[in-house]
Amino acid sequence: MFHVFMFHVPMLAFSLHVLDQQIANWAHGLEWPVEPLIRLTLAAFLGGLVGLEREIRGRQAGFRTNLLVGLGCALIMIVSISFAYHPWPHDRQFNINVDPARIAYGVMAGIGFLGAGVIVKQDGGVRGLTTAAGLWCVAAIGLACGMGLYLIALIASVLVLAALWFLDYFEKFLPKVRYRLVTLRRPWHPGIVEETVQMIERHEHLNVRDAGFTRLGDDLSSVEIRLRIAFASKQQYYAFEQDLDRRPGCQIISASSES
Repeated sequence: MFHVFMFHVPMLAFSLHVLDQQIANWAHGLEWPVEPLIRLTLAAFLGGLVGLEREIRGRQAGFRTNLLVGLGCALIMIVSISFAYHPWPHDRQFNINVDPARIAYGVMAGIGFLGAGVIVKQDGGVRGLTTAAGLWCVAAIGLACGMGLYLIALIASVLVLAALWFLDYFEKFLPKVRYRLVTLRRPWHPGIVEETVQMIERHEHLNVRDAGFTRLGDDLSSVEIRLRIAFASKQQYYAFEQDLDRRPGCQIISASSES
């Protein structure tokens, strides 16, 4: 089986190389400005595909944002290449070298500011990291389209969509630790915080990672206890919440997920 696999890998690599050359030769034969228009269209299409997945999931940067990022990066790359091939007038005693990748460096650094705009801190957790990483990948795909790397851009888009869409379902089956920030209100007496922590940790697979409290009322007769609870199963956590509701003198004030 292994030998068969090793035999097919070089064949696949050769086939992809031939396909890439055929696509490149076809596109280069269209000349200016048709080929740049194809690059821009492909960048907008691939960026829009990634953005559509984000839009369906209700993320901050959706269809139009990703489409514009891909289109803009492709245009920047085309302009950068044009700078390199432009016949700049100069004295014959001097040689002018233009690096077409310098603008691309600035794009990949600048896209971080756009990505930072979709990363938000909410309820003790950070959201938007995947969307920001997706924007960064769309920028790279746009640059690849602008450079004329059609097959690489297509393969990269498929991998990005697979990571965002299909791996999201696969991730649900992976065992992982989740966190919940819970605030309880209880009557105050010395040792109530330790007692509450022990009560929670008696539940299977629940662990209190951090605890704090604030005493309330003019006579300080009640206390709000803030807990950071780690758990592996949502069903076990929900069973724990139902158990708290049945306990006298114990009120759940708030509960929020930490991502």
